[in-house]
Amino acid sequence: MFEAFGASLGLTIGGCLFLVATSGAAVYFFMKRKKGNEADSLRQVQTILYEEILKVRELVTIRKPFHGDISFNDDRKIPKINVHMPFSDRKLVMTYSGMIVCGCDLDKIHAVQEGNNFKIIVPRSRILDCYADVKSFKIHYKDTGLLAKDFQIEEQIALIKADLEARQQEAIQSGILMQADEEVRQMLTNIIARRGLNQSFDAEIFFKENDNARTLNLSQQNLLR
Repeated sequence: MFEAFGASLGLTIGGCLFLVATSGAAVYFFMKRKKGNEADSLRQVQTILYEEILKVRELVTIRKPFHGDISFNDDRKIPKINVHMPFSDRKLVMTYSGMIVCGCDLDKIHAVQEGNNFKIIVPRSRILDCYADVKSFKIHYKDTGLLAKDFQIEEQIALIKADLEARQQEAIQSGILMQADEEVRQMLTNIIARRGLNQSFDAEIFFKENDNARTLNLSQQNLLR
């Protein structure tokens, strides 16, 4: 009798252990499959974004032409006493046309999945280029006194560089980078809608600050084109 009871108990425990093991295996493979599906979905979103970004070809979202005005005057000083030297005044008034180019590092866009939600992380726009059109230079007024040195080309380039830097700051203060960000957001929103990503997932666009400055270091650029 006890032997039969022991055998029955052994079968019951064995059956329970089998069910636990089977359930555990089922949960394991389900979670593995779920993670696999999430990974496949993430790869799908990233592939679609990559394909669409390749079609764009360039990072530029805004090209803004501008008109530069330069008005400059100086004089020479008498050595040691630092007093104005007569007939040493110089005056220069010139204009030029320039271009500010804004854009986004599209190759740094990536997606992060959280369940059925996708966060598309986008670096904020920055100024990619800022230059003056050398063919547009016009000197409207130039006057040099009898004892003044004539304006050298290096001085004129330095004046243009300083004006370009001022134009950069003016453009940023006027919101050109925020406008460029919105252009990128609209572009990605159109991609999401056109490729149907928002039918299967909730896709949101988030902007991340750049590691590099959003302004351009003009000292390292070819300012005249």
